[in-house]
Amino acid sequence: MKIKITSKRLWLYFFISKIIYMFSAIFVYSKFSPLVDTHSYLTGVVYDPQLMFSKSTQMIGTIAYSFSLILGPVLANVPFVILSFYGIYYAVSRIDLTNKQLTILLILLSFPTFGIYSSVASKEAIAVFFMGVILGFIIDIIKKRHVGNYLLIVIAFYLCILFKPQYMIGISALLIYLFLSRILRLKGYGKLFLLVLFFIVSFGLLYIFRYEINAISFNMPKYFSLKSNSTRENTFWIDDFDVFKNALYGMYIAFVGPTFTEATQKTTHLFAWIESMIILSTFAVGSLKLYLVAIKTYKLNIYYLSIFLTVTLWILFVHYPFGVLNPGSAIRYRENFYGFLVILFYFLYTETLNQYYQNLEIKNKIQDKQ
Repeated sequence: MKIKITSKRLWLYFFISKIIYMFSAIFVYSKFSPLVDTHSYLTGVVYDPQLMFSKSTQMIGTIAYSFSLILGPVLANVPFVILSFYGIYYAVSRIDLTNKQLTILLILLSFPTFGIYSSVASKEAIAVFFMGVILGFIIDIIKKRHVGNYLLIVIAFYLCILFKPQYMIGISALLIYLFLSRILRLKGYGKLFLLVLFFIVSFGLLYIFRYEINAISFNMPKYFSLKSNSTRENTFWIDDFDVFKNALYGMYIAFVGPTFTEATQKTTHLFAWIESMIILSTFAVGSLKLYLVAIKTYKLNIYYLSIFLTVTLWILFVHYPFGVLNPGSAIRYRENFYGFLVILFYFLYTETLNQYYQNLEIKNKIQDKQ
């Protein structure tokens, strides 16, 4: 007897997987890589109600410790599982997907590192929540739907500013692009011009603040101890403005985490490297398919391409100084925006393919009538 897999059942399986990841993180993964921050949050090391609304560490420390007193140190992680699950659900539920497409997307969102770090008391779990809500808001704008849940959206933006203010650069750039595209009623070439203008303004801002960014890059190594087995020697920022010269490779390695050489030297790094290669391969295959569609139709969806590039390039750039010196930090901090980028890409990917197949069907019907 064949059991029909409904979307509700898929979501149930996904939630169960996050619970499994929670227990795996606490009782298995922590033996190989201690979850120091999670332990600090749950034991009240950073408990401070007076600062919880102005400092991200104190906020999560106060909330996690309060849950720990009520539920115990293990079950205190469950509210964070629910929070990150809801963030993903909020964004994905706004996309029109078949059960097969939903299955693929949830598999991509069930990879081990993302599952582990977003299923315990962590800043990553909260980031998955607010980035998911913000993405749901963005998808509603793109689809020209009525935007509701304003209080939830305001809370999400507040948490983003509190926890990851650097992400607001890319998110703001995307919202400005969407606003200008709609208010000016731009067509293909107009949207292309707007994308070119985005790059000009972005490079202009980087040039204006080049000294400040350069100074910040030289301060980053002090936050990474060379006593740690994973920390790399700083060869990225030696001379002035190396932060820009090495940006492309830095953005790559800060997303992937371990290099191939590092992956061969440590088991946890090997698994993380393999996972990263699968993620990049998935993006590459999806991009190739969209490229082939563009060749067949002689059309490139500049609007969707601009949406993805506008926010992705900024997020990867602001992430790279935090992940380039330590593969463990790279993987962990990546989980803050991994769900956002995967869901956004998959949304634009399915929308493009749906439009292609709809146009193809219409074309075939016209030819049949002729």
